[in-house]
Amino acid sequence: MTEPSPSEFRELVRGFFEQIPFNRQIGLEMGELDLEALTLSASFELRPELIGNIWKKILHGGVIATALDTIGGLTAMVAAYQRMGDIDWKEKAERLSKLGTVDMRVDYLKPGRGEHFTCHGSILRTGNKLVVTRMELVNDAGELIATGTATYLY
Repeated sequence: MTEPSPSEFRELVRGFFEQIPFNRQIGLEMGELDLEALTLSASFELRPELIGNIWKKILHGGVIATALDTIGGLTAMVAAYQRMGDIDWKEKAERLSKLGTVDMRVDYLKPGRGEHFTCHGSILRTGNKLVVTRMELVNDAGELIATGTATYLY
């Protein structure tokens, strides 16, 4: 298999994202992927099964953490891919398939109120084996609901 072009790689990332059953379960849809800035976004709509507080109709904290980890991991995967440079595509794919969360911190800043939520991921640092990301979750009013930082091993 040959190295994919940037547009082919973008489609591979989107296809990988869409194959994850849990992403479909919470309705997480991939948004923009900027290969140069190493930023990524995804969004989802509030649904009854995502509510953690039924009286106040706010998101469950686990849904928030899941969305942040998902976007952080995908952002880390893109950064790791670029960091590996010119090594063989098959070796890159093998290393990327092992990417996993080592550590993650979530700060819940406001209750998860809203109808539409968007996660943004960016890179803080990319090393030879670890990637550190920063993630944010905002609601449809533009309020910052939660932030996260995470470390991923590849």
